[in-house]
Amino acid sequence: MIILIGVLALWNWRKSSIIIKARNLELDDLAFSRIAVTHADDGLLLMDMSGVIQWVNPAYCRLMGREAHEMVGRHPQSFALLPDETPTAEVLKNFAFDVTALQNAGLENIRNQRKDGTVFWNQISTSFHTTASGKQYAVSVCRNVTRSIEREKQLEATSRELAHSASHDTLTGAANRAALATYLNGALLQAKTQNSFVGVLHIDLDKFKRVNDSFGHSAGDAVLVAVARRINGAIRGSDMIARVGGDEFVVVFQGLQQLSDLAAVGASLLRAVNGPVSWGGNTLDCQISIGAALSGDGGQDADTLLLQSDFALYDVKRTGPGGLATYDKALHARFIRETALAADLRLAIQNTSLTFHFQPIIDVKSSKICCVETLARWDHPTDGLVKPDVFVPLASDLGLLPRIDRQAADAAMQLKKQLDHMGFAETKVSFNASTDSLLDPDFAGDIVASLNQYELRARDLIVEARETADFSIGNMNDAMSKAIRELNELGIGTILDDFGRGHAGLMHLAKLRIKGVKLDGRLTRHILSDPVIEKVYGTTIALCRDLGLSVTTEGIETPEQAERLEALGSHTLQGCWIAPAMPQDELIAWLNTGTDCPRVAPSLSRGEITA
Repeated sequence: MIILIGVLALWNWRKSSIIIKARNLELDDLAFSRIAVTHADDGLLLMDMSGVIQWVNPAYCRLMGREAHEMVGRHPQSFALLPDETPTAEVLKNFAFDVTALQNAGLENIRNQRKDGTVFWNQISTSFHTTASGKQYAVSVCRNVTRSIEREKQLEATSRELAHSASHDTLTGAANRAALATYLNGALLQAKTQNSFVGVLHIDLDKFKRVNDSFGHSAGDAVLVAVARRINGAIRGSDMIARVGGDEFVVVFQGLQQLSDLAAVGASLLRAVNGPVSWGGNTLDCQISIGAALSGDGGQDADTLLLQSDFALYDVKRTGPGGLATYDKALHARFIRETALAADLRLAIQNTSLTFHFQPIIDVKSSKICCVETLARWDHPTDGLVKPDVFVPLASDLGLLPRIDRQAADAAMQLKKQLDHMGFAETKVSFNASTDSLLDPDFAGDIVASLNQYELRARDLIVEARETADFSIGNMNDAMSKAIRELNELGIGTILDDFGRGHAGLMHLAKLRIKGVKLDGRLTRHILSDPVIEKVYGTTIALCRDLGLSVTTEGIETPEQAERLEALGSHTLQGCWIAPAMPQDELIAWLNTGTDCPRVAPSLSRGEITA
């Protein structure tokens, strides 16, 4: 019994303690709430349902830069919003909270201003509470999120810049190849649904390299920027301009109906873009050529459309720069033909099916054949002999000229071995080297390796570099000039072919380490009828003689031409009057018999021409 009374007493004591602690805890909660509201970093404001402030905490005063008495009794919109966003007094008078809308709104970022006018981003969330008496209030929690938003905007701007850099050319601001492909594919798909066509203009700057070489790359950049700006100013916002190469642009147009529409747009671009560009007190040339192609019925793929516009551009360049060519039925027929021809040429080069003819060059002073030039020929299996002026440019477009050059060098060395066995040890052989070959850092080494393989001397070989390869003043230290110097240092003579038809020929004589020149045969035909050409030839020959350079004149077709050139001082001649280009077996027979030696002009009467 005593124990039971003791347990009951203990239970009553613990019950009293629990009640007292509960009461104390309730008082502590109220105190804690006051502390939290007073010292919270977030601004708090209590409003009635018409939006009028009933109470604010200190953090909201700091956030707005105002005292509590300046805000209580007012709508926050009347002082917190920017002047051009502040509602009228009439609107505020009729304001009422939309409970349903705000309950689903979540956080809202609003630009606010403080009393001193500084602007910040205020993140606001609003909830609604009803008292025991049934009166409803709105409670808003406010936070300054300016730093977060600015950081987010900076990240977004950086992301946009990175995305733009990944899809656009940094110099001109035009789209790049990747962006062009995406846009063009989308445009072709859209054209199918809209019963319209997509047009492509392939634009190339004429003589752009001369601007770079004469004034420097900064001048070239100025021209590129000017062209892009002029194109952008002449096209619609929905059209795209892309830079696809050093001096090439592509413009894509949507919603066209026929090829003539595209041709008209191209003509307007010619007018808009062509014209001088001012840079650094200089006037720079700016002229473009355009190839135009229109998608066909049902649309073709982007690669084909770009290829067609490029072929049209090539047609402009072939006939003369500065114009516009459209990819029409006639051009399509030629495109199909040349595409097939390109495939056949690639196969012929791969299978070493090209043949080589050889044309002698005579020294009229010694009456001997001093050199034999190696010339590539292509006997097509169905079309017969294809002219070099057809397949050589085609090989250049395909990037196959270096392989032809290597095969020509090999054919020349094979001939030289046979000439040596026949007793013509002092007769040299030559072959043409393209720009692509001269740009190859391994070119000279490969030629020396071939000479060693055939057990030939370096002086047995002459490399003919086309003067039209553009060894312009600004490029004197580039790879091509270095290749010429390297060949000469190895003992392999180099001469400039087609001299007088390329770029800044006289400067080449002064700057390049060449051993001689070959005067262009296209001028030789007029040597007897045009005093100016005769004067140019005479002056050039005299200059070369003073510089210690050999001079060969090609294109000799008559004894009168040979006589005139000998009188001018050109003693090394090449042309059909002497002998045409022949296959190796015919050349050997010609050398052995001498029956087809040229008819000797009076001034060449020092005797029979011999090996």
